[in-house]
Parts: sequence; C-alpha cells; structure tokens
Amino acid sequence: MLFTGSTELNVDAKGRLSIPSRYRSQRKDEDNTAWITLPWPDGSIRIYTEPMFETLAASLGDSLTLSADQAALRRTIFAAAERIEADSAGRIRVPQKHLDLAGIGSAVVVIGAGSMLEIRDRHTWLDEEQRRFGELPTLIARTTPSSG
Repeated sequence: MLFTGSTELNVDAKGRLSIPSRYRSQRKDEDNTAWITLPWPDGSIRIYTEPMFETLAASLGDSLTLSADQAALRRTIFAAAERIEADSAGRIRVPQKHLDLAGIGSAVVVIGAGSMLEIRDRHTWLDEEQRRFGELPTLIARTTPSSG
C-alpha cells in the first residue's frame, strides 16, 4: 500500500481525526485497525497499517540477549504504540499525550509518506514548505547510494 499526498484537517475536542477517504479507500473494507506510534523527534506522529507495523516490529528482532540500547529502543517504541480502530465515520482517536509530545495542535495535516501516514502540525508544515523543497537536492544526495 502506497500513501501519497496530504490533507489539512482538524482534531476535534474528543481527540478524533477523520482519516481522508482517499487513504481509507486503499484499505480492505473489513480492515479498520492500525497502529499509531510515539511522536518522533521531527514532530510527526506515524500511523501504520496493522500488517506493516507487524512487519516492522518483527524486523527489530527478539532475543534473550538484547543489548541495553536495543532493549531501550524496543521499550520506547512499544510503550507508546497503540492499536487503534477507525469508527464507522473513518475517525481515529489520537492520544492527547502523543499530540502534546509532538507539539501538535488541533490544526493538522495528514501526509501520505509511502508505507505510512504522518500527522503533523499544520502551521509548522506549511511554514516550512519552502525550506523543505529548497533542501530536496541535498536530501536526495545524502540518501541516495553512490553508484561508484
């Protein structure tokens, strides 16, 4: 599943966010579950489909001999991850703690980011748009493997 584009929305007073129909329509009708993860240092909250979250979680590996850093990473990620279900109107409940930690108000933008959706503060996202596009060539150069 490939999520693209962005939509400006609002989180209501009960912490509910309507997932745009263009994203809901990509999923199976009976599949109304997802995983919402901790706020990332970049100010985003990520939403994964259940199969994608399980795949990524499995890639972290399990072992009786996890290093302290591996154990801390797993604790931090999984303690803040919550399984969520969309209601009949396609709304999910975004935990207030996640919004507070990410510095996200009620005005948000939901962004398709490939295999996941991101929730970001709308004003911050829009204010930084020119900077993001200006940095695109540098970002591409830093993330593209060299062909040498």
